[in-house]
Amino acid sequence: MRFKVFLLRRRGRRLPWREVQNGPAYVGDLITHAVDVKGERYQVATLRPADPMAESPVPKLYEPVLLGFAPLAFRLRGFERVEGPAGPIAVVQEWHCEAS
Repeated sequence: MRFKVFLLRRRGRRLPWREVQNGPAYVGDLITHAVDVKGERYQVATLRPADPMAESPVPKLYEPVLLGFAPLAFRLRGFERVEGPAGPIAVVQEWHCEAS
């Protein structure tokens, strides 16, 4: 099913709702799967674009949890991987997902 995803945080910090609404929205199929990273197994949510050869427009959301839902939208919270000066770090990310 196709969803429009809005990112609610930038580098772990919450964005004002007006900035989220006026910012980019990403459309694609929302899928979940498990991945193994260095011997650890994680649940991951990914937004798959319509073009199968294209890369996902948003970073993977690790260990997503459902925060709440409404008739036309729901929110997920998890962790995304961000490159820092000392290497990759995990920061909190939230997705506001609407049916597209």
